[in-house]
Amino acid sequence: MLTSDNVVPHSGKGMWTLIAKVALSVALMVLLFSRIPLHEVLAAIRGARMEWLLAAFGLLIMSNLIGAFQWERLLRAVDVRIPFWKVCAYYHVGLFFNNFLPSNIGGDIARVLDASRHGPNRASVVSTVIMDRLIGTVALAGMALVTTLPAINRFHLSLVYFALVAFFALSVVLVWAIFHPGLLPAVERVLARIGFQALKPHLDELAERIRHFRDKRGLFARLLIVAFVVQMSRIGVHALVARSLHLDIPFTYFLLFVPMLAVIVSLPISLNGIGVREGAGVVLFGLVGVGRAQAFSLQFTTYLVAVAVSLLGGVIFLLRIPRRRAARLPFRRST
Repeated sequence: MLTSDNVVPHSGKGMWTLIAKVALSVALMVLLFSRIPLHEVLAAIRGARMEWLLAAFGLLIMSNLIGAFQWERLLRAVDVRIPFWKVCAYYHVGLFFNNFLPSNIGGDIARVLDASRHGPNRASVVSTVIMDRLIGTVALAGMALVTTLPAINRFHLSLVYFALVAFFALSVVLVWAIFHPGLLPAVERVLARIGFQALKPHLDELAERIRHFRDKRGLFARLLIVAFVVQMSRIGVHALVARSLHLDIPFTYFLLFVPMLAVIVSLPISLNGIGVREGAGVVLFGLVGVGRAQAFSLQFTTYLVAVAVSLLGGVIFLLRIPRRRAARLPFRRST
């Protein structure tokens, strides 16, 4: 059976990786503020129109509810039946931990631990989280590939587009790997050679759960459409935040740049994308005449909206602590 200890590695290498990510984020923010007057950023954020920020907040919540629906469909596919309101709660708790833990998989672990209470085993839930991530990655990579195509020559983005093609190809290979029944033995042989034979039983169990999705390609296709809707909603969030900051940016530029930004931020090279998000936004939106302070404010404010929405998950997490403690008391008294 998979446990949280199997999922989270405890090693000095992980600590050094975290230190490197923090260092990169700090270095990028220092570099940005050496070129962007801080008072201009603060003035832009202070002048934000609250009604448009609230609209962005609401659209992001709607996007998250659609994302929760996507995960709920995957849970049903492996016979894990959870009321939708609970799936939404678990999904938002996961978002909270994604934003407030140094690792992007912290929220995934929280979702697995929560949903496993309702399933026959933890491996089934792990398989749904893997598929949920994979579907989102394919949708994001595919959208970035399509929306960025018209801008290659105009903005000299050939190198960036090549990286997007590589990212999309990798996501497609991952899909093929999930649905290819002969891949597991090869993975196990590689793990055995590098000294990780102990993972074999867990891989066998996880592969057995993922096998349920091989006969559900139609479900994968339908949820891919759902994932595209989620990505479009998040592009809309950027546009609403820009409106709140009095930035007159045509929506087509958000279609061009936001998926590309999302791909860049998804790379595990910084602390939750801090610094990378703002720096890439300054470069990309600068191509269409947006000033550095305005572009930085746009990305940073959008990030703050996402953090604010994820705080709903933090509230849910705190409110359920007393109830879960009370539920464990009878068990402790009987042992």
